[in-house]
Amino acid sequence: MRTPWQTETARYFTNVEIQKALGDHAARHRFDIADTARLYAAANTAQLDAVITAWDAKLHYGTWRPVTALREADRDGNPGTRPDPDWEPLLPTPPHPDYLSGHATTGGALTRTLTGLFGTSRIDLFLSTKSTGATRHYRHAHEYNRDVVNARVWGGIHTRTADTVGNAIGQRVAAWALERYFRPVGR
Repeated sequence: MRTPWQTETARYFTNVEIQKALGDHAARHRFDIADTARLYAAANTAQLDAVITAWDAKLHYGTWRPVTALREADRDGNPGTRPDPDWEPLLPTPPHPDYLSGHATTGGALTRTLTGLFGTSRIDLFLSTKSTGATRHYRHAHEYNRDVVNARVWGGIHTRTADTVGNAIGQRVAAWALERYFRPVGR
């Protein structure tokens, strides 16, 4: 069972407009052209690296999605689980393995990039979605990470492990990239 908020959150994160949010942030905080370019380059590079990391894990581990795990629990080797052949996820299940969650991994990469560039956990990001038409304001990175992780679980398309580990790995990928690239240009 999901609350209306949980259902809306699951749907919200199916099509979030990250580029628009980055541009809005740069404009509201009066970034100059170099800082704006650095923001876009760092966020997009870290997220792409996170996508590559998530897909590498998906293809390596090949874990069941919740729909398969729940419907076929009698085949998981655990005598304590029972199948639920009628279980349905809220969102359509993608046709690839569960672990790592791509959305949660890129979400972690995004927030770690922003906190690294801004030097604070305050990200001040207004994110719109084409899915529900809603806009949400994320003041701090942990708020966004919490919602992106929960959204995929509430949507029924990822296990919590795929999301929480993915988010943490995305943050590590971004931290690595920020240590080596995207440093402020000397003025």
